[in-house]
Amino acid sequence: WDNTREAWIEWCSCDLFNFRMGQIQLPTTRQLMVSPEQQQFIDVSLASAWQSILLPGWTDRNRDHGFMVHGAFGCNGEWSYAIAVTNGDGADSIRNVIDHRTSDNLAFGARLNWAFLGPIGYVEGALGNDTCSWAGELGAWGHFYADRTDKPHTIVSDRLNAGADLALLYGGFSFTGAFNIQEHGDLGGVTTADFSATSWLAQAGYHFPGTAWEVAGRASTYEFTNAAGGTGDVFEFAFGINYYLNGHSNKLQVDVSFLEATGLANGINYPYAAYQANLGGANSAILIRFQWQLAL
Repeated sequence: WDNTREAWIEWCSCDLFNFRMGQIQLPTTRQLMVSPEQQQFIDVSLASAWQSILLPGWTDRNRDHGFMVHGAFGCNGEWSYAIAVTNGDGADSIRNVIDHRTSDNLAFGARLNWAFLGPIGYVEGALGNDTCSWAGELGAWGHFYADRTDKPHTIVSDRLNAGADLALLYGGFSFTGAFNIQEHGDLGGVTTADFSATSWLAQAGYHFPGTAWEVAGRASTYEFTNAAGGTGDVFEFAFGINYYLNGHSNKLQVDVSFLEATGLANGINYPYAAYQANLGGANSAILIRFQWQLAL
């Protein structure tokens, strides 16, 4: 069970209402809703990775134990929603009602998505868009968790994360943008450890029509301020090249990320590829990755 990413059962009554229960993926920012196989870069941006470590259950995506109701509505199903209630302990947790590491508080998350120019789905790039027509989606999400442990009762933190995102397609052009906020209070039960943060992402790509080639670039960052007034930020600039042998199922990828930290953000804390990596004590780093992806 510890190595299981997702395991759930679902009851579907209609397009509007579906009930899912088990180890589920949390509704969050758009890039974390995209499966790893459907990404434009080898892995998520710095901003999305930062957002992910502030939510329960970081593996390759955030997952938790609980239930979700989700569905689609509107004249053409252009609106979709997901509302999740989970235990906040993370997908690999073995905690239960008699485990002192949890107070069994519930975490609450929700996402609303509007395909205002036509549906894109949770996929990056423009492989499925072969005409010069627009498609676009707007999304908003939020997650709250009052994290506690028991025996004795101890405050870990109160966590509020929220954001909005945009995806656009036109011909071979694709764009993804997101802005997120984080408010974490009562860390360790003391207000002096509180912090607030913001993160943003802008990612664009172009798939050359009639070829297997795509180029992409992105900029992303997170900035935080603690209760003592200290600040820090980390900035990422990246570019990549993809060669699609058979769509996202069989592709060659290479990307390069330039990372720089200022203020309190020493070490460039950049979790990626399902683990958390500290890229040295210096304030700048270069990350070079190559991948041949076979998604069977």
